[in-house]
Amino acid sequence: MIFRSTIQIPKAKQTIAHPDSVLCMGSCFASNIANKLTENGFDACNPFGALYNPISIAQGIQYAIQGTPVQQTDLFLQDEKWHHIDFHSDFSHSDKQTALQQINQAIARAHQAWQNSHVLIITLGTAWCYTWEQTGKVAGNCHRLPAQQFKRHRLSLEQIVACLSDICNKASDKQIIVTVSPIRHLKDGAHQNNLSKALLLLACEQIEKQLDNVSYFPSYEIMMDELRDYRFYTDDMTHPSPLAVQYIWQRFSETFFTETTQKACIERLKITQMQQHRPCNTQSEAYRQLQEKIATMLQNWEKNYLRAKQQTTNT
Repeated sequence: MIFRSTIQIPKAKQTIAHPDSVLCMGSCFASNIANKLTENGFDACNPFGALYNPISIAQGIQYAIQGTPVQQTDLFLQDEKWHHIDFHSDFSHSDKQTALQQINQAIARAHQAWQNSHVLIITLGTAWCYTWEQTGKVAGNCHRLPAQQFKRHRLSLEQIVACLSDICNKASDKQIIVTVSPIRHLKDGAHQNNLSKALLLLACEQIEKQLDNVSYFPSYEIMMDELRDYRFYTDDMTHPSPLAVQYIWQRFSETFFTETTQKACIERLKITQMQQHRPCNTQSEAYRQLQEKIATMLQNWEKNYLRAKQQTTNT
């Protein structure tokens, strides 16, 4: 007997293989997926870190498309650090020039990733937005500015669908995967969080039905149903634990990867783990032999799963 409900996920419209570059955008769960893809040998990135609401995600994609750097005049000082209202606090810094450089480097990476990517993964976190009254723009991050400087509002279903439609039109040449973050925004209140997630789920359904290149992956449902026990959460009782992330990644792999790609992931993860080994003596013969072994394994892996597929595609 199985003492839990299992989410039934249909096979994806299109599969993902290692030659496919992947751009992840959205909430902090997008970073979890990007990290898992990278660990398993994919060319993947989440250049802007956490962006929670659809409007901020769309703004991030606009930066990625245009690649236009921000200016010093776009930054503001708060709590002795320089910030940008569109970007996560990870890019903030006490030195204005450093903050500007970090943000523009992220924009450059995003622009390059947009041009090269075959797959776009969008993870929606919340329908709640905070409009900064100073500019009238929806904030990507409030950076602990006084609450009275913002107008809090929840996007309607029509607004979310319009936002996602605009993103998908700009990414019409890519395979698009939309998902709702399993991370609950309990600061909004349990009921308001559920209403927010419901709007995001309805919007994803509409977009998937409208466009052939869009697939929906139920990460939220997996967390809420299959992994409903609090042992699958971190200490804040909100974020998925590493075990939960690993399980959701396993379901993601089963959905979007062929058996060959799943095999490639297992082999590449083994190489990644060997690369992460911390030796006692980097000058030893054993360490030299390990590096040679890793180099040979990596070369063979690339030949089997990258170059072979590229040659097949070219012919």
